[in-house]
Amino acid sequence: MAQKRKGRRKVPYSKHGVPRKYDEGSSALAKVIKQIANLYKQGKRVPRSLIARRIKLGKRALKRKRRG
Repeated sequence: MAQKRKGRRKVPYSKHGVPRKYDEGSSALAKVIKQIANLYKQGKRVPRSLIARRIKLGKRALKRKRRG
């Protein structure tokens, strides 16, 4: 009897179109992540200010998650 092969694991996405692991339900953070991804895919330079904003928003989302 043949064994059933496991498929690729589906990652849960938030309603903002980003994996939930990364945006924690924050639309602002999701927007910045998408912006960075688009620039990277186009081979353009990602500004430091954009990276800094992503880190700042990510830390805020982490604090919210830790509390509750």
